[in-house]
Amino acid sequence: MKFVFSVLMSLAALSLLPAQAATKVTSYEQAQAGLNDDGYALFIYGKGWDKRAEANTTQLYNAPAVIKATGNAALMLVPLPESMDDAQKATLGKTMGKLQLPHPHSKHSFPAVVLYDKAGRQYGIVCGPPMVYPEPERIARLISARRAAKAQQDKLVAQASSAQGEERARLLLQAAQVEGIERPDKVEQLIKAADPEDKSGCLAALKFYNNPVGDKINEMPILEALAAMDAAISNPLHTVQQKQNACAFAIGLIRRRFGTGPAEAIAHYARIMKDLNPDSVLGRSADVVMRDWTTGLQLVRGWAPDSLPLPGVAAELYGKLPIGPAGKYEVRLEPTRGKNPARVSRVALYDGDTLVSEDTRSITLTTPASYFVTAEKEVRQPRILITFDNGEKERDTRGNFIIRKQ
Repeated sequence: MKFVFSVLMSLAALSLLPAQAATKVTSYEQAQAGLNDDGYALFIYGKGWDKRAEANTTQLYNAPAVIKATGNAALMLVPLPESMDDAQKATLGKTMGKLQLPHPHSKHSFPAVVLYDKAGRQYGIVCGPPMVYPEPERIARLISARRAAKAQQDKLVAQASSAQGEERARLLLQAAQVEGIERPDKVEQLIKAADPEDKSGCLAALKFYNNPVGDKINEMPILEALAAMDAAISNPLHTVQQKQNACAFAIGLIRRRFGTGPAEAIAHYARIMKDLNPDSVLGRSADVVMRDWTTGLQLVRGWAPDSLPLPGVAAELYGKLPIGPAGKYEVRLEPTRGKNPARVSRVALYDGDTLVSEDTRSITLTTPASYFVTAEKEVRQPRILITFDNGEKERDTRGNFIIRKQ
């Protein structure tokens, strides 16, 4: 009975194993005999110009965890000479067959594990830092993640094939936006065919990189340009990466045109960029942006062309403000030089986030001018916000701030 039970358990265990497993082959032609839906996994290293890569890549090629992660793919170990003669080109061509190396302009490096589907389309790659000191378990996880992403993408493409019009366009866009792998072949043409007038906005979203209007944005007034960027950042069809790209573009646009003066505007987009994904490259850079690119108005430095805020946008005056006890305070602005007079339309006193008093007279500072704010009680967290109205081409103005109690 024990023997029979043991045999039955063994058969049950065998039934749980996959019908096929990854197969090691030496060429594209050899792979065809057992090719299945898991396609190919090529372990490519620099032959002769990367001494460590050959050993590391060979180790990965033989690592059980990595082999398991590739599913039932055909595995090939591919040496890649740096400068190939005709014989080497012929050898590589025989090994690769119809499979293509990653495009020269793509973001790739060698050594790499390059994944291809059954039709020979490259859909994923593991390269860069993880492959410098490759740990089999880590590489296996990365391969598994790319295969899972492909399965998700394939499901969306299959759903799209059964849909029509805008719904088909949306499913194709979702397939193209699956992270970690390449887009489906000819997805742009497929979306355009499904929704020729792009009523869904999917084609525009697919093509979006960092701003919605291209070079035209450089000629737009800054507030109009930023409104276009805001629309792109809030567009639900855009990915987190696209939205972060838009934030970075908005920050760069402000910085190029206005310097570090529009501190609030720069910090606004930096905070959004960080909140979208704090662990991404752009998310991590947000703190540096807010530290180094948000000079703003400084009480001890006065104002200058590169410290003025955006026109019509209230900017905080930073520094140790001599404001506290209840009473009337004078905020005096004294121009010192520049061909454009400063134009101011509001000076406001806040206690933290609470408005205490404001002076909303519009004054063109051809000579020194004073604004007055009044505190009915002690101000514990004094903040002064000043609104300048100088446009983009009228910012050649400098001056000093003076605050004193009356």
